[in-house]
Amino acid sequence: MYITSIGTRYFWINFITILPMAFLLIGMPKLSKLIRQRQSFTYALTNRRFMIIRGIFSRKIVTAPLTAITHVTIEQSFFQRFIFNTGHLVIITAGFDQREIVIENIGNPVEFKIMIEELTRKIEDSWEPEDDKKDNFKLRPLSA
Repeated sequence: MYITSIGTRYFWINFITILPMAFLLIGMPKLSKLIRQRQSFTYALTNRRFMIIRGIFSRKIVTAPLTAITHVTIEQSFFQRFIFNTGHLVIITAGFDQREIVIENIGNPVEFKIMIEELTRKIEDSWEPEDDKKDNFKLRPLSA
């Protein structure tokens, strides 16, 4: 009789073990996925191209020349903007399939967007032909 009264009096002890077990079953795989994802993405911005290197064991490298970037968009929720100062950066590139590069949860996305736009503007400004090159350009007739 005494053993059964202890079991019914402290029945809540059985529920204490449920919370750690739920964390182990649900939380640990998600946590390990986040850690692997964080380690598997590397972003590089040079003066000519934007690179994304993915993978820990196998590797995939995506490059986009800055000349092919048509526009950059920032997507932020309320919490991302005002509390965490993070957001998603969407880079649209020109080309046959018009690729879209999405960088999720990047810190200071506005500064990164401004940096990309300044680099693309500098490259476009360097392409403008000089005045002496304009004068040297002449059409010649086709001989029949």
